[in-house]
Amino acid sequence: MDLESFARDYIYLLFKLREQDRSLSERAIEYFWTNMLLRKQSFRDNFADVFEEFALFGKSGINRAVLIEKALKEMISRYPRYRFIEYEGKYVWIFREGPELLQKACTYADSFVDRLAMVDIFNKSGSLYEALLSVSMESDLLEGDSAAPPQVIDSMVELLDVRHGMSIYDPATGFGRILYGIFKNNPREELEYAGLETDPYKHRIGKIALILLGLNAVNLKQGDPLIRPEDYSLLSNSQYDRVIIEPPSSERILSYRIKTGYLTRDNLEVSKVPGSQWSYIRRGIECLKPTGKMVSLIETRELGKPAQEIIDNDWLEAVIELPVGRGNLLRRETSILVINKSKPDQRKGKVLLVPESERRIDWFDIRNPIEWPSKITKQYREWLSEPNRSGIVSIQTIAANGYTLKPRDYAISAGLSGRKDVSYEELINAPMIELKEIGEFIVGRSHGWIDYDREDRMISKTPLHGDEISDSIYLLDRVATDAQGLIDLSRSTRHSGSLVEVEESSALRKSDIVICVEPGSCGVGIVGDIADDQVVLLPGDCIALRVREEYDPFEVLRILRSDYGKYSIHKAKIDIFFSGGRLTALEEIRIPDIVSKK
Repeated sequence: MDLESFARDYIYLLFKLREQDRSLSERAIEYFWTNMLLRKQSFRDNFADVFEEFALFGKSGINRAVLIEKALKEMISRYPRYRFIEYEGKYVWIFREGPELLQKACTYADSFVDRLAMVDIFNKSGSLYEALLSVSMESDLLEGDSAAPPQVIDSMVELLDVRHGMSIYDPATGFGRILYGIFKNNPREELEYAGLETDPYKHRIGKIALILLGLNAVNLKQGDPLIRPEDYSLLSNSQYDRVIIEPPSSERILSYRIKTGYLTRDNLEVSKVPGSQWSYIRRGIECLKPTGKMVSLIETRELGKPAQEIIDNDWLEAVIELPVGRGNLLRRETSILVINKSKPDQRKGKVLLVPESERRIDWFDIRNPIEWPSKITKQYREWLSEPNRSGIVSIQTIAANGYTLKPRDYAISAGLSGRKDVSYEELINAPMIELKEIGEFIVGRSHGWIDYDREDRMISKTPLHGDEISDSIYLLDRVATDAQGLIDLSRSTRHSGSLVEVEESSALRKSDIVICVEPGSCGVGIVGDIADDQVVLLPGDCIALRVREEYDPFEVLRILRSDYGKYSIHKAKIDIFFSGGRLTALEEIRIPDIVSKK
């Protein structure tokens, strides 16, 4: 049976098990990897007598399950480092009480494992590990998080800059994918690996697989890096050359706490706070040597929280936003942090910010190979600002902007193609100002009308250029603009008859910037000339920004219509909806202060 056929058929069986219960697919996966490890050890002299006594290969069903548990018990008694493997009754249950499909899947795994020679295990284990784990997490066959695609892991490893003889630490090991990525890309380097994983199941599967693949897993432990003793002298103060981490989401951290009993145990309170991704990152920084370097994933929304320590200490080297993936892999907006306690002289006092270049990609589209990893590692290596692709920001600028690390907050993706006279470096390092600082917000309102009598009512064919009406009143019905964002009033307004009362504050003026704020609506434009005898009213689903004289409204418009501006308005509209119409989020949108009149 070839590897491709086995993987295809085994995955099919796992999918069928998942339809019944994910715990069944997880049991089948653990059974497979345990058998793979036992098969490898059976070729080693140290374990020869164990497998002579418990000849499990060539058998299947309950007889094999009994022998597996006996062999594991003997191995653990001789080599306590295998104590992490849980075995008592686990494999016997499959063939005594487990559903028929689970037994079929495990029997099929037996038939594949029994045919493997030592050279097959050496040649095939890596491919099996990569394929089965990626597919299993993507398809929810395993309880996973928003796991990074293999391309992202490879990029993180390259950014980590591992060298011969270094020590590596991962405080959220998971299934060991990142450590394997380092091992795979540095096969000849003598590296020391250490890791910690909270989830017992992930720890078992990851450690079994990494031992099978040849990585020295003796320092991979089960435990929680966020549980801190009151007495800090109890801490093991191990420090490492490199730290690499894919921290779980806040929701997953809370799930771990409940699952492993870390929140409360009987009446004893163990942990009040579930923790956060920053908690993992700070723990990783604690474990870095003074010359150490760290690469971590982090959800982009977490970058808005103050990160004062790493900025003030000038440890942050780069923030790289990732495209969102389809399916389970990288389904959240995520970024890579590069933290370096020993930055090169030319990078001191500066941070490289790389914005998300694509909104959503399929990381596993074989027909269209993804070039993203090579591009971002090249940008990092060359340390270059590229218009609309990356920029270098001073730590003073970051501190002045509330220590936010979101690349969009620095107008990286603003575009501003019309500003030929402003260098990109000037743009990205410009101080940020809030919209409420540059103008007044006018709130649209619902208007009460009294229509003309049927005989007297006049409806113009083109609202601003039709029959002449004294005190003509028009309502801005939509925001239809030309390429530069100028609102075409002939297409955007409708005649409204007479009003009971017209408030001057509801009437638009030339150069007002109009923003639609209703969920699902879109449009940002600027008002052009309005005839002297005409009044154009702002509707209830729009907000107008009346820019103060010292600022250029067309420059403000250019930023609000850029990718950066659209993103900021989109987020603000969501906040406005959930806050019951409060404009705070819109008022606090930050733009680079390049809009002052020169």
